[in-house]
Amino acid sequence: MRPEFDQRGVHIVTVSTDTPEAIKAGRVKHGLQATMLADPNLEVTDKFGLRNQGMHSGIPGGAKALPVPTSMLVDSQGKIVWLDQSENYQRRSDPDVVKAALVRYMG
Repeated sequence: MRPEFDQRGVHIVTVSTDTPEAIKAGRVKHGLQATMLADPNLEVTDKFGLRNQGMHSGIPGGAKALPVPTSMLVDSQGKIVWLDQSENYQRRSDPDVVKAALVRYMG
């Protein structure tokens, strides 16, 4: 979806429970082109109310819990104009759903 984002001036920001080192390694391995933020203590996750309440056991040696997989569009004023969530931590928003939201909210 990179061309769609670039055409509309959309900047991608990710928030992950991974450490900065793990994020850096993943960026290099997968060639990711986004601002990627580490939130291992779920501070940002909790501010948005996105902690996955079903993940209480945590990950051995990793995060104490996981966020709900969430995609958001935030307008130039900082207002969330669209939000999509998944119950499955391995799934993200379908590209067609994201594209429809881009068209509707970002022109």
